Amino acid sequence: MDYPSPTFCALPWIHLSTRPNGHMRVCCTANASAVQDPNSSIRTKANIRNEDGQCANLNTTRLLDAWNNDYMRRTRLMMMKGERPPQCEKCFKEEDAGHIPKRVWETNKWGEIYDLNELVKNTNEDGSVAPKLRYIDLRMGSKCQLACVMCSPNDSSGWNKEWLDFYPKIKNERLKDTSQWKKNEDGGTYNWHKMSPHFWEDLYEQIPNIYQLYFAGGESTIIDEHYTLLEKVIEMGYAPKIELRYNSNGIELPDKLFKLWSEFKHVIFHFSIDSWGKYNDYIRYPSRWKIIEKNLKLMDQTDDNITVTTATTIMALSINYLPEFISWKVQQGYKKINKWPGGAGMINCHLAYWPPQLNVKIIPKELKYKIREKYEEEFFPWMEDNWKLCTGVENIEFDDWANSSYGIKRYEGLLNFMDDEDWSERLPEFQEYISHLNRLRPHKQFKDVFPELCTDMMK
Repeated sequence: MDYPSPTFCALPWIHLSTRPNGHMRVCCTANASAVQDPNSSIRTKANIRNEDGQCANLNTTRLLDAWNNDYMRRTRLMMMKGERPPQCEKCFKEEDAGHIPKRVWETNKWGEIYDLNELVKNTNEDGSVAPKLRYIDLRMGSKCQLACVMCSPNDSSGWNKEWLDFYPKIKNERLKDTSQWKKNEDGGTYNWHKMSPHFWEDLYEQIPNIYQLYFAGGESTIIDEHYTLLEKVIEMGYAPKIELRYNSNGIELPDKLFKLWSEFKHVIFHFSIDSWGKYNDYIRYPSRWKIIEKNLKLMDQTDDNITVTTATTIMALSINYLPEFISWKVQQGYKKINKWPGGAGMINCHLAYWPPQLNVKIIPKELKYKIREKYEEEFFPWMEDNWKLCTGVENIEFDDWANSSYGIKRYEGLLNFMDDEDWSERLPEFQEYISHLNRLRPHKQFKDVFPELCTDMMK
């Protein structure tokens, strides 16, 4: 697909994203850019800023006031000139390493729906565009049942109690810096969706323009306002033209959810699963693999208007065990989970930048070598022999599968990203973090779940 410029991304022209505390962003990955600084003490101002320098927060800033403020206008103008906006560095960093970033796959998707050149053509000289949102990412507070190891109280209420225990005890200064939680920072509140005086009015005004509503964490399936919104959209008569998209832990899937989904044009359900068995139960604490398996089978039997994929986080704890997870998945005989082209019939995955102590770049050089060897000498040959087990590839040629966005090419990109920089000097942060988890979760000891990693990373 031809882009209007080498750095173009469709999202600033069609999309706004929210944080659980009400801050607005260009997209959900923008705030990961701070991790580009190896010391992680310099933070990119990735949240949309108002002209006074304060975060655009839905408690105080209306949707469309943020849409064309100076921050958003400058972002569009930089992209039109072929420049890289600093808040978008994550995508460019991944791209430079050979990984397919959100900028590319999102722009390709939206380029099939909207004329990208027309979006640029209709952009005013100052970078402003018509007040018409087509896609919004809604994170209505942090309510969640889980305290995943790569998460924090910034995104999950499940972390609150443990964070209050371990944060004051952190000795490593960089770990302390990157583990901060400023509950009401810059006017943010986790009840913004209940308190904002204008948000719902502004959102419902945009519903006639909306193509996709995206829900992410907290956990939307246990948030009342999520259901209220779906019911309102149905009542307004726009559900048949709107696509719903979720990132969900998939633990609670009530019957009423499926009844509401049946009214909408399409539902894309990204089931957040980072590994299998005991690895899942450690990473996505305190979930239980038996429940995840049960709900995977449930989602595999859903209506035709529902697409199901996995959303797997690639980090220091998961990359070594990813081959086993993928081989497990492709042998389950699922009918629709990651059906081609989704995940190339295997899994969908994304890189975790934050927290930095779990980034794949932190893995020691010797272990990186072992991981690469495992992929190249065991996993890739196994997949070449067994790729026909992937979901929905019956009429696909091998080369098309291998070179697709989520084929073998994807995993080569993950390895290249891992090897691109050496952050192993940050291992003391990893070690202290794991030690705190061992103390707080005594029945989930790191050495018992990850003996191979323990040898190389907990010295």
